[in-house]
Amino acid sequence: MKRTIFLVVTILLVSAFGAKAENVQVRSEKPAAVRSGWTPFQFSVFNPLQLFNENKSIAGMRFTIFYGKNTDLHGIDLGLCVNSTHNLTGIQLVGLMNNAAGDPGDFNVTGIQVAGLGNTTDHLSGIQIGGFGNGVTYDATGIQIGLIGNAAATFKGIQIAGLFNFNYDKSSSMSGIQIGIFNYSDKVTGIQIGLFNDCNEMKGIQIGILNHIENGRMPYMPIINAKF
Repeated sequence: MKRTIFLVVTILLVSAFGAKAENVQVRSEKPAAVRSGWTPFQFSVFNPLQLFNENKSIAGMRFTIFYGKNTDLHGIDLGLCVNSTHNLTGIQLVGLMNNAAGDPGDFNVTGIQVAGLGNTTDHLSGIQIGGFGNGVTYDATGIQIGLIGNAAATFKGIQIAGLFNFNYDKSSSMSGIQIGIFNYSDKVTGIQIGLFNDCNEMKGIQIGILNHIENGRMPYMPIINAKF
């Protein structure tokens, strides 16, 4: 009798332990995106009128009618008017404006932003194409193309604008190429091509009607100015 009771208890314990282990294994196999509160799809009319609240991150695709906002987005971000996210890895394509900037100033775009009006972010590694212009609060590496202008604190790559390229920080630097009517950066390593080109320190060439290198031997020169 005692042996029978012992066997029953043992079987029950083993079964319970096995079920628990199986449950743990199943939970551990869930995708990280699911466990961390991500969703593969978002549809937004105007935040907060959207499928998931703005604290939910997207790993997949988002489509917005007027204004959509989420924490992070990995994938494709489409919209008719304005899309906003903290960090983007992928592509944003919208009718008016893409925004990945704000407090505390550490939001990032790794990928491509395309907008009919403009694009903004704190840090860029990729491409911005804006019908009006593009802005990067701090550092940018890649390409900016704007019908009116492009702005960044520091830039590495190519800036092309219909009107101006401007690296606005007092200690700003540009390594690469600027093409526009007016180009400015505090420090330039590369080429500036435009009607008016301006910098304080230069390792490269300026081509334009009027070129200014503050620390150059000939600070103001027409057509071509250079310092190496």
